[in-house]
Amino acid sequence: MTHPSSTSPTIAVVEDDEDIRANVCSFLSKSGMRAWGADSAEDFYVRLLRERADLIVVDLGLPGESGMSLVSRLAKQGIPVIVLTARGDLESRIAGLDAGALQYFVKPADLNELVAGIRSQLRRTVGGGAPGPQAGQAVPWRLDTAGARLVAPNQQAASLTTRELDLLTCLMTAESGLVTKHDLVRAMGAGEVEDGFHRIESQLTRLRRKTLEATGLPLPVRAVFGKGLVFVQ
Repeated sequence: MTHPSSTSPTIAVVEDDEDIRANVCSFLSKSGMRAWGADSAEDFYVRLLRERADLIVVDLGLPGESGMSLVSRLAKQGIPVIVLTARGDLESRIAGLDAGALQYFVKPADLNELVAGIRSQLRRTVGGGAPGPQAGQAVPWRLDTAGARLVAPNQQAASLTTRELDLLTCLMTAESGLVTKHDLVRAMGAGEVEDGFHRIESQLTRLRRKTLEATGLPLPVRAVFGKGLVFVQ
């Protein structure tokens, strides 16, 4: 048994089955890695604000945002990701690898083989102990308030309306990361909570489309079901 140290690589396991998640995290820890778990993509985004992760293990059958969508988002940011799923059909394997997964394991997988795969990918991508996922981006997203622009990591920019600038300022300056529906509606002066948040969501949908068209990158704003929004750097 190898105990993790402060320099050990950290692995995030995104798996909605509590027993599987706990078993994988425990095995990774016994193999000398640091590990933490999340039960959904939304939970992962929130925890990533506080936790480091050098590689992500993702189950495709997640509640809320799909595991395939999460794999694609992580791969586009240069973050190493491995799939661990019950979907063993050829079509799913191809889709997962096409989405950007570096390796694809089918449950019940041999955890020794999973660990070997993780170590192999860490050697290739982050040297087994590099900084967390944000290192995949040259620079973070940046809000140019004077020029009313959102500047992406690739230095492409999307112009913003006054309302869009206000919304992003609220999200990007939140100390805890998560901005609740109530706080968003109050900050935006959008009226009643439910109706106001619905209008904010409609505005956010237009902003997502605009950002993708202008920068080629998806806007990293994640909805946390029933709670609010998070801007994930």
